[in-house]
Amino acid sequence: MKTTLTISTLLSVLFLLGVLGCSPVSEEIIQTPVKLLNDNSNIEEQANMWQKVTVNYYSFEGGFYGLVTSTGSKLLPMNLVQKYKVPGTVLKIKGQIIKDMITIQQWGQPYNISDVELIILGKVDNLNTF
Repeated sequence: MKTTLTISTLLSVLFLLGVLGCSPVSEEIIQTPVKLLNDNSNIEEQANMWQKVTVNYYSFEGGFYGLVTSTGSKLLPMNLVQKYKVPGTVLKIKGQIIKDMITIQQWGQPYNISDVELIILGKVDNLNTF
């Protein structure tokens, strides 16, 4: 009789957990949109404003230069001047996002620089000049 009581209590608890687990509240929590940490939705808003970026060289996908903004957004410059293609260079830029463009780099948003000001020129390494 004690075993029957324990089994029925266990089954009751499992039933309640199953019912509560399927309640509308848990579905609401699952369906709540979550903002991603690397969400690039504000890049377009920042694109036409002056922003500080750091030039980096990435050796994958054939090698390319990318710009990382002070907020962590990634911009793939389509017209970065050769003299600024030095890793570690810090620039102040203004420009526009290029929409509907696919690149082989698949890194960052394609970006057309309209204005640029040099803040700090990175160190030129003769061994790693690209």
